Amino acid sequence: MVGCDAETFARIKPVLETWAGRIVHIGTTGDGHKMKLINNFISLGYGALYAEALTLAKKVGIEPARFDSVIRGSRMDCQFYQTYMQYVLERDRDAHKFALRNGLKDMCYLDAMATQAGIANPLSNAVKNSYALAVNTGRGEDYIPMLSDVIAELNDTSLEPAE
Repeated sequence: MVGCDAETFARIKPVLETWAGRIVHIGTTGDGHKMKLINNFISLGYGALYAEALTLAKKVGIEPARFDSVIRGSRMDCQFYQTYMQYVLERDRDAHKFALRNGLKDMCYLDAMATQAGIANPLSNAVKNSYALAVNTGRGEDYIPMLSDVIAELNDTSLEPAE
């Protein structure tokens, strides 16, 4: 995501192509940052939603592997889901490396942007609060999929696979 005027974008695009897998000219200066926050809101929202859905499933008797057997390969499957579940199912800590504290930071920036834009943002505040909860319980250095452990623990359960 690149935010700059068209002339600058044309000049820097060849440099970006030497290392970037995907380049999208999103608009003027600052628009790239705004879109990054919106994009992160979507992914962080997935993370919070998966944590709560997995915890609810477990509490009603549906193990994470059974949950995964329904979602994986369906329209709800995506690369974010796959790396998230790689941690949940295999405990691969490095599958999705983005710290919970960074998620909270981005959600706080998004909240400020929404406030400045004058929009009601109840869902993004709920997502922000999920990350604040994790960070404020000492788990800020954990990665996004580990939010599932925080939510599970707060609900007196565990998502760890049975030995």
